[in-house]
Amino acid sequence: MAWVQGLEGTTLIVVICALMFIEETGVPVPFAPGDLVLAIGGIAVAGGRVNPAIFVAAISITITVGAIIGREAAELLGWERLMKVAEPLHARGALERAAGLLQRGGWRAVFTARLIPGLRVYTSQVAGVSRMPRLTFLRGLLPANAVYIAGFVGLGAAVGRPILALIHQAEHQLLVAILLIVVVVGVFLLTRAPARRTLASLQAAGWTGPLRFSLDSVGVVLILASLGLNFAGHALAVTFGLPLFLDSIGTVLAGVVAGPWVGGSVGFISNLVISNTIDPIAAPYGIVSFAVGFAAGLARYLNWQKRASGWVALWLVTFAIASLVSTPLNFLMNGGNSGVALGDSIYRALTGAHLPRIVAAFVGEAAVDLPDKLLTVVAALLIAQGLPQQRAPRSTADLDLGEAFTFVIRSDRWLRKLLAGAACLLLFWLIVPFLLLVGYIVEIARRVRSGARALPPWDHPWQNIKDGFKLIVALLIWTIPSVLLGIPAAIVEAAVNEGSREALGGSVYAAAGIVAAVGSVWGLLVLLLEPAIISQYMDRGFRGALNVAAVIRRVRVNLGLSIVVGALVVVLTTIGLIGLVVVVGVLVTFPYASFIGAYLVGRYAALTDRPMLRAETVNRGSVR
Repeated sequence: MAWVQGLEGTTLIVVICALMFIEETGVPVPFAPGDLVLAIGGIAVAGGRVNPAIFVAAISITITVGAIIGREAAELLGWERLMKVAEPLHARGALERAAGLLQRGGWRAVFTARLIPGLRVYTSQVAGVSRMPRLTFLRGLLPANAVYIAGFVGLGAAVGRPILALIHQAEHQLLVAILLIVVVVGVFLLTRAPARRTLASLQAAGWTGPLRFSLDSVGVVLILASLGLNFAGHALAVTFGLPLFLDSIGTVLAGVVAGPWVGGSVGFISNLVISNTIDPIAAPYGIVSFAVGFAAGLARYLNWQKRASGWVALWLVTFAIASLVSTPLNFLMNGGNSGVALGDSIYRALTGAHLPRIVAAFVGEAAVDLPDKLLTVVAALLIAQGLPQQRAPRSTADLDLGEAFTFVIRSDRWLRKLLAGAACLLLFWLIVPFLLLVGYIVEIARRVRSGARALPPWDHPWQNIKDGFKLIVALLIWTIPSVLLGIPAAIVEAAVNEGSREALGGSVYAAAGIVAAVGSVWGLLVLLLEPAIISQYMDRGFRGALNVAAVIRRVRVNLGLSIVVGALVVVLTTIGLIGLVVVVGVLVTFPYASFIGAYLVGRYAALTDRPMLRAETVNRGSVR
């Protein structure tokens, strides 16, 4: 864009007029559309490189003369010949639309069509082949040209100065940007062939494999051990100030052994646990851990764990995911710092050297992630190799996650039902619409549990409101222990703020912190238990949702399924709330993600109902 500053008066006017004249006569100029060319002229006006009066006069005459010549040429050519010329240029549709518009009304149609993007030039041609009177054509052409030129030149002039100022500020970073582009292109060229082989391998193995969760794919010991590895590793790094994260060994291990969904879920849950205990800002990075675990699970389908090149590939993939996704989160959470001393010092040094902050933040994050993911992958794969061989999977029920993510758009009138959910969310402050939305989500789960695979109609509003109220009350009751356990820490914190920490004693302060941490973990546990709680509500009503023993029994039917569905529901809620960046976004993303979560809860309820689980096992066994 540096060439914008080199725009010169007469030369620029001649070039712009020539391009506009060529386009107006009917010759396509795809590399320089008229709208953009006029906006560039406006930018030149803003930069003081062009006399505005001369520019506007010249361009007005050029466009008018070009349009007239285009009309006359089309009249001589005729409709049939014009269509033969337009067909290879893919302009037939635009010409036919312009013809229909002109046939409906004289000069007003010319004025309107000349202002519609994609029809401006074709209007002149259609006016010629339809033999519209020249005076009628001019009556619509001249005012349309005035509006068109004023609009786009004015737009360019209005934004021209900010654009030029931005270019001036970014000039010293141009070389860095070019180098980054070269690096990205080089990486793309180097990884294009391996990426094609990877996609071919996944296709050959069947794309449905990674999108399905088998109920016998993971055991309790593996999940708990993986969570423990992540927690212990990060605690070790924080305690001793190591230049590493060490929070993904269990994530990669779970992914390689049990598949992408278990790996991603373990990673996400680990970050929530760490956030509530030793690292308060770890929760937002749960999405990074989920992606790392999911990638490790895909590596399992590619058998990367069985060859040295696969180990290297998994290391590089996890490193790329962690560094690229963490960098913007570092800006949101920590001003660009990674939270590790080594990465933060590199970030400060590079910003002091006037490198772009985004580049400095990425390099600082990458300096930590590169060795961290190397140790993570090596440790996880060595542990995986030492584990006993898994037994051949039994013929059992499974959860089709691919269907969960697509069932909404496969439902009849799904857009109307989604917009109804958006309306309820928009009016949530009235409470009743929010209860209606929660109750509708329960109804989706109830229908899916019964075997339906589509969104239900919004035809039971009173029942939905009652379900929403009862479920929210049940979930609030489940969270009471977390609130009560947090009260001592709040009291102690208030006393500390008043300077009474010495009077309380360090042991009291530490004990209150431990109790608060237990309360936070309980709150996290309730989040993960939501699918089981909702399942109990659908099965036994309000009292069933509060039956702790029944909820635990349902979770124990298949701990892996419970963890995956619980984690996915939390992840989907998080993704839905990302739409808060734009209010309109959350009105769509939150209901859509909630409907997917309701489908997962409904399938979870069906699979953890013991009689139904046995029935599905028998049915699937008979089919196979």
